Amino acid sequence: MKLSMRLSSMSLSLLLVSSAAWAADQTTYSGFLGDAYPKMTEAKSPSGQKVKRWLEPEVVAANYDALLIDKTVLFPEPIGTDQMSVATLKEITAYMDEALKRELADVVTLVDKPGPRTLKLRVAITAAAAKDLGLKPYQYLPLAFVLTAGQTTKKATLAIEYEVRDATTDKVVGGGMRESAGQDIKSMKDKLTLEHIKPAVDLWAKDARAFVAAGNFKK
Repeated sequence: MKLSMRLSSMSLSLLLVSSAAWAADQTTYSGFLGDAYPKMTEAKSPSGQKVKRWLEPEVVAANYDALLIDKTVLFPEPIGTDQMSVATLKEITAYMDEALKRELADVVTLVDKPGPRTLKLRVAITAAAAKDLGLKPYQYLPLAFVLTAGQTTKKATLAIEYEVRDATTDKVVGGGMRESAGQDIKSMKDKLTLEHIKPAVDLWAKDARAFVAAGNFKK
C-alpha cells in the first residue's frame, strides 16, 4: 500500500514537471515564445474563445500589407504513442498550414519570402490531447494523448502558440496562445486522429482571418 502511494506521488510529480500546456487561467508555458509571455493579456477571440495575446502598436495596416506564413511546427519535439502517432501530429501541422492559408488569403496578401511591409507568422502546436473540460494542467501532457481513468467524455484539445515578426528586421512584434476543443472522444481505446482535431484548427484559422480582417490589412 505504501509503495503504491509512493508510486502515485512520484507519477504526479513527474506529470507536474513535464507539463508544458497552457490553459487560459494557468501560467505553465511551452517556452516557444521565449520571454514574450509576460507581455500577454487575456482577450476574447472573434468567436468568443478565451485567448492571450499582445501586439506592438506599430502592427497596423499603415505599416504592413503582406504576410509570410512559416510552416507550423511541433514544440517541443513529440514522442509518438499508441494512441497518437507522430505521423498524426505531422498531418495536423500540415492541415494547420492549409487552413491558415485558405482563410487568410482572402484578407491579406500572402507571400513566400521576406520583404518590406511584410509580417512573418510562426505557429507551434504545443500540446494535443484528450482531456476533461477543466482538467488540471498536470493531467495534460505536451504533445501526448492523455486519457485519465473514468468514463466521462473527453475533448480532443489543441494548444497553439504563435509569434509575429517583422519579416525585414526579424523583430518580434506580437504573439499569442490559446486552446481549442475538437470532437468528443468517448473511449480510452480511441486513437486521436486529424478528424478529431480539425474543428479546433478550423476555428482558430477562422478567428485568425477575422482578426486580420478587422485590422484592414487590405490586399
